[in-house]
Amino acid sequence: MNYILDLLLKQIFTQPFLLLAIVVFIGYLAMKQTVGKALIGAFKASIGIIVMGIGSGALSANFGHLLTALKNSTGLQGAGLNTYSTMTAGFEKMDAVLGEGVGTSWGLYTLLVAFIINLILVALRKYTKIRAVYLTGNAMIVQCGITVYIVWRFLGTGMVPTILIASVVTALYWGICSTMLIKPTKVITGGADLTVAHQQMFMDFVAYKVAPKIGNPEKDDIEKKKLPASLNFLQDSVLATLLCMIIATAVIMLVIGKDGVDALRGADGFNNGTYKNSIIFMLWISITLTADLWVLLAGVRMFVGELMMSFKGISEKLLPGAVAGVDCAALYGFAPKSVVLGFLCGALGQIVGVIVLIATGSPIILIPSFIPLFFDGATVGIFANKFGGWKALVTICFCTGLIQIFGSALAVAMLDLPWWQGVSDYATIWVAITAIFKGIGAMLGIPVAC
Repeated sequence: MNYILDLLLKQIFTQPFLLLAIVVFIGYLAMKQTVGKALIGAFKASIGIIVMGIGSGALSANFGHLLTALKNSTGLQGAGLNTYSTMTAGFEKMDAVLGEGVGTSWGLYTLLVAFIINLILVALRKYTKIRAVYLTGNAMIVQCGITVYIVWRFLGTGMVPTILIASVVTALYWGICSTMLIKPTKVITGGADLTVAHQQMFMDFVAYKVAPKIGNPEKDDIEKKKLPASLNFLQDSVLATLLCMIIATAVIMLVIGKDGVDALRGADGFNNGTYKNSIIFMLWISITLTADLWVLLAGVRMFVGELMMSFKGISEKLLPGAVAGVDCAALYGFAPKSVVLGFLCGALGQIVGVIVLIATGSPIILIPSFIPLFFDGATVGIFANKFGGWKALVTICFCTGLIQIFGSALAVAMLDLPWWQGVSDYATIWVAITAIFKGIGAMLGIPVAC
């Protein structure tokens, strides 16, 4: 029995490349395709997921070297903003009280139960109005792990009630927020039957609703803007991305100085002492980051194509009317300029937010990291630009960066963690959810678990 549970919960269900391959395989069979064709589609989806993971992992790791150097050079200390580190920190707190491995096990069980609840909510969509099946496996396990920690910390409940409460809350978040994005996502993708299932869904919806009040998408759509003849090369999305990477890398290298740049070349950085000339080193870093991003996008295009083909079968045969909730990166190929500009404006907002914390003597100083900077800024930027143009994008993404910092500071204060997600939903509605659990625990006289 333990072997079966380990196989299902640790080796299959928590692995996006297998989870989505199974979904694709079932979808093809539901469309009465041959087993051979179903297997081909499943394997192509798996390969796409792995390729996307390679690009995403390299992008996060390489940009992380720059941020670490910035942190080391400025001497800023405090809580870091990183998705996976937050989950791990919560598990470590639970393990210190409940025993080794308890946090991880409860998180995995919550993932399984939450996914089943999500499917039930979709099956009962006539009553729930929820149509989206959340399929972003890497985000699922992180979110379930963090919710388990929140519930356990403030309610002090045992395994079964903790898992059930965390599962219901997480499944509702998945179903409601991803369903809210079905309509705007269809507009962005030109009619694709998918929705965003990630960690900034609420903020995406805010951008969708607020953007039209700020700008005019017909006149100000950044994707349709023509640049002066001297800047025509920027209309090439690869080169535009590279330029932004060069600017970001150059600024960081100027701030960290010669010693910081030397450290970047060392084993704790890029482990590359070949490029002793700083300009060449900067160009190498920038081109590497750009290449990482485009590997990510290639993987996304590959798996989304198979998923959309197969999900038609699931939608029509198994869960009529259901919509696949996929990684936010699936939208990036539809709006490459919005991705870059959204990232930059969100990063500027985070930088200003950190400066405000320092200037006001905040006891909590947050260290930005790439995941919330890029994936939030890029995705929110796509929604903002599509429905309000570049003016809406600049305004909303800058404000998103501020919200990420101030909201995360509140979360860190309540949860006593050295890390926090940093993504916009976890700086807004999940701060509110955390405060509610904290209030319930205090009202019932339950001591904080750790």
